[in-house]
Amino acid sequence: MRVNVKSSKNRHEIEKWIGIPYELMQFVQRNTYSLLIKGSAGTGKTTLSLTILRALKVKSNFFYISTRISPKQLFLYYPWLGKFIGRPKISESDEISGQSYNLSSFEDARLDEPESLFERITNQLMDVKAPIIIIDSWDAIASFMDKEARLNNERVLQIWRERAGAKLIFISEDPNDTTLDFLVDGIVELERKFYDNMPIRQIFLSKLRGIMINKPSYIYSLNDGIFRSYAAYQPDDFAIASSRVRFNKAESTLSSLSEGHYITSGYQELDDILGGGFIKKGVILIDMESNVNTGVAMAFLSSIMSNFIRTCNPILFHPFDGMGPEEVMSYLKLERDSNIYESRLIKIFCHIGKMEEKSDHNAEPSREYGPLDKHFEFFRDVIIKTKQEYPNKLLLNIMGTNIAQKMYRSRKINRRELLPFIRANTDLSLIVSRHSQSTRESLTEISDVHLRFLILNGSLFLQSLIPRRHLCAVLPYASTGSNRIKLDPVV
Repeated sequence: MRVNVKSSKNRHEIEKWIGIPYELMQFVQRNTYSLLIKGSAGTGKTTLSLTILRALKVKSNFFYISTRISPKQLFLYYPWLGKFIGRPKISESDEISGQSYNLSSFEDARLDEPESLFERITNQLMDVKAPIIIIDSWDAIASFMDKEARLNNERVLQIWRERAGAKLIFISEDPNDTTLDFLVDGIVELERKFYDNMPIRQIFLSKLRGIMINKPSYIYSLNDGIFRSYAAYQPDDFAIASSRVRFNKAESTLSSLSEGHYITSGYQELDDILGGGFIKKGVILIDMESNVNTGVAMAFLSSIMSNFIRTCNPILFHPFDGMGPEEVMSYLKLERDSNIYESRLIKIFCHIGKMEEKSDHNAEPSREYGPLDKHFEFFRDVIIKTKQEYPNKLLLNIMGTNIAQKMYRSRKINRRELLPFIRANTDLSLIVSRHSQSTRESLTEISDVHLRFLILNGSLFLQSLIPRRHLCAVLPYASTGSNRIKLDPVV
């Protein structure tokens, strides 16, 4: 069974699950082609070639020639490969030694002479109908040939490949070697680069005959030994219509929300980066670049809020980026089986001329409060009231820096007093900031965690600035096949 990208109604879903750039996937689905994968050592050339097999669901009728590592080592370095090939183990000792896997499609060519190896390749092309042959790497074979013999053999391989209706993938360790460039149908190059002192990986689609290359480069990851590239950021993927928080039945314990000194972020990948989650009593700065839609922050926050609601812990939510209460509730729409108690756990502030506290549409009507300079006093009163209403519960506070600026205008509080007050009276505070706002600098100095949403090479990522860690790609709802976004470590 092959994945038909052309007939897919959801390009992002295809890109997520197969891990290969959309244009490259269109190319490798052809009946016959030759593809050159270039890149320096450690860029993921072997991983990409194996992922192509996985994406095409090719479990047999392929021939993998390895001139660098043994086939047994491939199964050791890529644990998913054994499950993908689907060969059952014979015994426990065989599983450890790698003998349980079918190695007939893998050739250990580390000690082979170029002539005999070349003959074995041509035999595969003549004897097997429409095979996929991966030569990892061609440099090791070509280095033993003189220039004339190499060019002749490369032409012969192309002719036999076309006649056999086969797919031929060359892997090259020398990005500067252009000998094969004019012969092959496709060329992709893998590189390691640095962004803000962090290493990232980027694939360049240099040549794909017959394929329109709309996006010539993608950032990719080798997490879990699988090549996975990331599609272009589309704000519509985080639209309200796609955003639904599913609250499970309330639980009486905090075991799934809090452990030790940490509160889960709702994302295992982020918890691992932070060493266990958000620290209790912590102030978390979530920084968004100007070209990142507000829906991204709301989609990210929904998982955290879901955990609080599920464990019967209250939330104070201050709309940011000009959102109104109705828009917030659209993002936080409860499932049909949720009860009014769950709805009342979320208290939404609105600031339209006067101060209001608004809960879900099932709750009591909102009340009006004093003028804007009483903002902090009102906020303090709501915290006190909420803690009395939900004793022995964790209190989550979410606000934007625009709300913090309004509080600064209060006569009884300044910047140095606001965050210590929030830290002392809530269990976790998430402050959403726009990258361009001046308030961000003062907040960064006293934040326990600083996260940033940014667009890099057209794709959306989450960067941890405090503590300094690797990027995570942000996969939207359509790409995850669920009603929640997913964070994918870029390694």
